[in-house]
Formats: sequence, C-alpha cells, structure tokens
Amino acid sequence: GANEKGNPTWTNQNWLKSRFHFSFAEYTNPSNSNFGVLRVMNDDLVQPARGFGEHPHREMEICTYVVEGDLTHQDSMGNGESLGRGSIQFMTAGTGVMHQEHN
Repeated sequence: GANEKGNPTWTNQNWLKSRFHFSFAEYTNPSNSNFGVLRVMNDDLVQPARGFGEHPHREMEICTYVVEGDLTHQDSMGNGESLGRGSIQFMTAGTGVMHQEHN
C-alpha cells in the first residue's frame, strides 16, 4: 500500500518501505528513541524477489513476524529456513554471525 502522506516515520527507499516506531536509520526523533530496552521496532515491506543482503548484528534479540508472503533466512553458521504467513522467528545475535533475509 501507499505511504501515509506527510508521515515522517515511513520511508520508501528503493526496494524497502519501512515505518520506524523509534528513531532509527533515516528517521530521527530525539524524544522517541526507545521504549525501555527496546531500541528498534520497524514495519518493513520488502518488494518481491528482494531482501536484506548479508549483514551483522551485535548483541540483539530479533523477532520477525511474516504478515504476508514468504521470507527466507540464512546465516553464516549454516542455518536456513523459509517462513510463511503468520510465522514468527526469534534470533539471538551476539557477535560474529552474519545473516540475510529475502522474500
């Protein structure tokens, strides 16, 4: 769907449309930077046959909920899984692990 006009929490850059609930990436709001220990919460809409290339995270707990379509996760430890609509994935990212996600 279309972005909400005039709402700075939505971006529509290239292959990814994101709504940031807290200051993160290109969305900056110093009065809305976290909720307790929760630092990042995004709604990410990925164009078909696209995704996040291999990248690291450091000391994070990451939860992914698939609203529609499929999302395939692969990491540098050899783990891989495809998630369908309604699936939830939890990932603990310490240090040294790379992962990627594509639809």
